[in-house]
Amino acid sequence: MSRAEIIVVGREILTGRTLDTNSNWLAKRITALGGDVKRVAVVDDEIDSICGELRTALRNNSRLIVTTGGLGPTFDDKTLDAVAMAAGLPMELNPQALDFVKGRYALFTEKGFIDTDEVTSSREKMAIFPKGAEMLPNPVGTAPGVKLWVGKTLILSLPGVPKEMKAIFEESLLKELGDLFGRRVFREKTITTNLGDESKLGEILDKVMREVSDVYLKSRPTYFGKDVRLEVTLTATGDNEGEVEARIQRAISEIEKRLPP
Repeated sequence: MSRAEIIVVGREILTGRTLDTNSNWLAKRITALGGDVKRVAVVDDEIDSICGELRTALRNNSRLIVTTGGLGPTFDDKTLDAVAMAAGLPMELNPQALDFVKGRYALFTEKGFIDTDEVTSSREKMAIFPKGAEMLPNPVGTAPGVKLWVGKTLILSLPGVPKEMKAIFEESLLKELGDLFGRRVFREKTITTNLGDESKLGEILDKVMREVSDVYLKSRPTYFGKDVRLEVTLTATGDNEGEVEARIQRAISEIEKRLPP
């Protein structure tokens, strides 16, 4: 599978003021498309911190790196500067992105959402990209997403606002990511066991994963208490729907064989 990494940018995440739901959604979506998310990092709004994580992901030979946050008009929105630094590229005004930003502010002014459509320097900032990067239209907000190839690695920079991030991903990226990952089939199923001891269930899952190595198993408690019954989530990917489903069913059978009566 193709390695993917997610970098979440924002001091508000690190201080606990904002709950990061973006990485959870992205991980599910990338996995469903056939990617293999190996790392999620959360960093401060600092160029050096963001750049360091990007360089680590590039050294890891990730096929896909997704950043969320830090694309807006304010002084602490520094993600694209960090992308340019990590890629060794200058920053430049992207004419297509500038037209997009102008159009969005004109539309929002017409609708009465904002007072003026003047493209100030802070608004123009959202159209300054790493050299060679492409714009991804934002159907919801004003900050466009950004796509940049660095060798064989695709870097996607998406807004931190969840509805904007999801809209860009769903409307602009599915085909490209499907092609990148080979359009693999993804299946996930959760079963409830009759065990409440995670250590005992863990021993069973270790044995089953050795028997069915291409199915990932994760135990999770349904609640806490004496009568707790642990759940197991099974996930698998492949190129054939029937074959993927068969592997999951085999893993379920192997688990059930090892559970106590």
